[in-house]
Amino acid sequence: MKKHLLFILVITQIGFISAQSLVVTGDTVITGDFNVQVEHHLDVKNISGSSISVVCQKTNISLPVDLPSWGGSYYCFAGACYPTSATGPSNVAVLGGGQQIAYSNNDGDAHSGYYKPEGVSGVAIVKYCFYDENNPVDETCVVITYDCSETTSINETAAFNEVGDFYPNPASEMVYFNFKGSLATLKLIDILGNEVKSIVLSEEGVQKLDLTDMTKGIYFGNLLVNDEVVSIKKLIVK
Repeated sequence: MKKHLLFILVITQIGFISAQSLVVTGDTVITGDFNVQVEHHLDVKNISGSSISVVCQKTNISLPVDLPSWGGSYYCFAGACYPTSATGPSNVAVLGGGQQIAYSNNDGDAHSGYYKPEGVSGVAIVKYCFYDENNPVDETCVVITYDCSETTSINETAAFNEVGDFYPNPASEMVYFNFKGSLATLKLIDILGNEVKSIVLSEEGVQKLDLTDMTKGIYFGNLLVNDEVVSIKKLIVK
């Protein structure tokens, strides 16, 4: 009888240790033009009753053979962005019991994933794992497939009125970006949805944006053409 009780106790403990506290949702197959960067978002929810220090880690499973070193996948999580070469753990995002972080809610710690095909046709497979920093076995992973094997038909306005990534990012006093188009408006929105800066873009080329009057935090650069948002870029002001 004692042996049976011990066996049941061991099984119970193993089940408790392997129980996953994190649920990750979002699209796992992303398609796009091999000349255009693609973007997606993963929502992370802590379904346990306790706070968890969540870390994200990216692993490239398969990349197109001819992809240059500066191309590939990169992501933002827990208030920072990590380059294509990053393979280590991210910053920590603390999620309370039952809390979810999502890009659609403008949560500053939310996950945003990107893939830069750099004109190379092919399929890339990347794994994102989210785990408890204090208990790494409490882990949930998702595999993302980026299919940029063809030139797709995309909205003409979005194609010819585009803002490239902000650089440097994070930035402090000045940030630069490349604008391709004829006339658009770039609005910087804070994580509460408030517009903090707006500039009219009327000439193509490298643009600069003064950040000296802005406080530290995460912002979203919304590009509007004819009052319609055609592109969104994340900017971190440090």
